[in-house]
Formats: sequence, C-alpha cells, structure tokens
Amino acid sequence: MSQGSHDEMQDIIIQTVSALNSLSQRIASPTAESLLHPVDAELRLRRRRERAFSVNYFGDAAWDILLELERAQRMGHNLAITDIGVESRIPLTTVLRYLTRLEKDGFIDRKIDPTDRRRVFVSLSQNGYHLVCQAFGIEPKATIGFAAAAPASCFIS
Repeated sequence: MSQGSHDEMQDIIIQTVSALNSLSQRIASPTAESLLHPVDAELRLRRRRERAFSVNYFGDAAWDILLELERAQRMGHNLAITDIGVESRIPLTTVLRYLTRLEKDGFIDRKIDPTDRRRVFVSLSQNGYHLVCQAFGIEPKATIGFAAAAPASCFIS
C-alpha cells in the first residue's frame, strides 16, 4: 500500500470515528423534544415561541385545538369545551367558533357528559385523528373506539 493511500485511509478512519463519537453523544444526551411525542413537541415549541414573542403574532387557534384534542385523547383524558382553550390561552368565544367549524368539517365530535348534561366533551373524530397523524407523519393506532371516546394515540412509524 502506498503512503498516499495509507494517509487517505487514515483520514477516512479519523472522520468516521469522529462522526460516530458525535452521534453517540447525541444519542446519550437527547434533547427534551426528541423524547416527546411529536404532537407534544409541537405544543411545547408553540408555547416557547409565544413566551419569546410578547406580541401575539402567531394565531392558529384551530390547529392548537386539534393538537390539544389529540394529546388529551392519547393521555386518556376527556376535554370539556371550557377546558380546550386553557392551556393554549385561546378565548372561549374563539374556541366555540372554531369548534363549530371543526365539527361541520368532520374533524371533531361532541358528546354530552352522561353525569352532567350541562357539560360537553370534545374529541377528535376518526377523520380528524387520522389527519393529525398524517400531518406528523406518524402511524395512527388502528384499534381506536371513537364513538366511546376512548383514548386515541398516534404511533411514530
């Protein structure tokens, strides 16, 4: 083997070892976002963005509502209409306006609370759930009982 070939091979080995060391450090100490479900990471990023900019430049209430519903269903929680805008600080009137539109478009379902008929729970419809999963490039869970308001969750594929 010539000296030039040997030096080239040694450079390739050094670059490969360096790349592997860098990769192993990232795997050993992942960022919080990489540990989160993609929907949770998106919600966390949106809240961080809102804290960084004191002015509300980023109005996307319908998307925030869909993300909150996906997270609640994945966690096995029911969300009442009045609970939906709390985390994302969406005014109730805006929540009501978007829920009407989201229901009309077939993305959400409403269900009256059997223990308190004054309260209405909101969840993603099967179509809404599949579209949220599709937007994040994650595989929807096949065995979801949407009519019974069972928890829904997307799985990373």
